[in-house]
Amino acid sequence: MFGEDKVFPIYKLNYLEKVKLISPLRNPFINFIRVMTAEKHQLSKSTYIRSLQCLKSLFLYKYHYKLRDPLPAELLVRFDKGHNIGKLAQQLFPGGFEVTADRVYDYAQRISLTRELILKGYETIYEAAFQFEKVLAIADILVKRGGKWFAYEVKSSPAISETYLKDAALQYFVIVNSGLQLEDFSIIHLNQKLEEALVNDPTKIFNEHSVLEYCTTQIDFVKNSIVIAKNILEKKIIPSIEIGDHCLKPYRCDFYNFCHRKEPEPGKLF
Repeated sequence: MFGEDKVFPIYKLNYLEKVKLISPLRNPFINFIRVMTAEKHQLSKSTYIRSLQCLKSLFLYKYHYKLRDPLPAELLVRFDKGHNIGKLAQQLFPGGFEVTADRVYDYAQRISLTRELILKGYETIYEAAFQFEKVLAIADILVKRGGKWFAYEVKSSPAISETYLKDAALQYFVIVNSGLQLEDFSIIHLNQKLEEALVNDPTKIFNEHSVLEYCTTQIDFVKNSIVIAKNILEKKIIPSIEIGDHCLKPYRCDFYNFCHRKEPEPGKLF
């Protein structure tokens, strides 16, 4: 169910202006986001998904980032398309407040602002940031309807892959454990039957699919997977993982060339 038209004219404020705007109306009696903190995160959606593909890839990404393969041009194009599709999907729920920070990677600001917006009573929030036990999740669209919260993840693909489901399960886990109960979690994806360029109405471009049941059944798996990934990062010892099919599935690993060079001695990078 897509949103109704609303008008919100102050979308270009910087972080301090936004806080000044919303702070006076903060409700101190709402017990919400009781465990969200500004502590630096260890995992995000992307690094969590990376850890499920290969823990060695996670380790290299965190501690030896410069060893990555150069990003292919087609991947950069895909990133740009995903960003544009996300903006277009916001039109399904117009009038929202986009969570931004003065610095791109200042997630502490974004988490704080998300909390302030919810406490003040904003009902449509874009890029809402949540954190639970050093795991960061940013919801593309968060909507309050009938007193209940609905989260939406936007994908620039006509199909819902297993990776998208795992991504959604992590977001659900972080959001509900941070203190915000969700009535539903859905993936918004492109309509298979329509060409994006030929349609001006975003309600015809996208399909919405609830994945709440999947998310709720994956809570234990997500929790255990987070523990495993954190242990790898905290030990700071490169895991011994052989190359194999997982190097290309679900994505070609961006450390593929590094791992397929002449193998070093066990426990050593070079």
